Amino acid sequence: MAEALEGYRVSIATVRDVHPIRRLEQVIFPVDAYSYLSLTSLLMWPGGINFKVIDPNGNIVGFVAGSPNWSTETDWIVTLGVHPKHQRRGLGRLLLTTCENHMTQPTIALTVRASNLAAVRLYENAGYSQAYIEPSYYQDGEDGIVMQKFNKRHNRHSSLP
Repeated sequence: MAEALEGYRVSIATVRDVHPIRRLEQVIFPVDAYSYLSLTSLLMWPGGINFKVIDPNGNIVGFVAGSPNWSTETDWIVTLGVHPKHQRRGLGRLLLTTCENHMTQPTIALTVRASNLAAVRLYENAGYSQAYIEPSYYQDGEDGIVMQKFNKRHNRHSSLP
């Protein structure tokens, strides 16, 4: 995977990245892109786990947001996407792993469109399995598949670098 990632770098995403991340979300998720307000909230959420992938030209081409849930034993990956021109290079897996490495609860969960077979395969290959179906989860009425995995790095005392 190192060759496929040559020239790309991952760093923490901040509220200063909201505009390029919003544009990226609109390309990746044309029906379900988060609003500026929602993305700003994610990027400012206390304890939020947000990373971006920057291409060799300095453009944000991928993004992941994780939301720790302190009231249950599950952390959630809220959104993860890579620009179509940069997919199939291992960037989605890199973002997923980076986010997971900063999660502290025993379970990690996410929701994926039932029709997004490439994403379902990515998550299955990363150890996720289907927990349940969320009927009509998406704005256009499509079902969401909630997937979960045990967090091997479970440590209630970890923190971001």
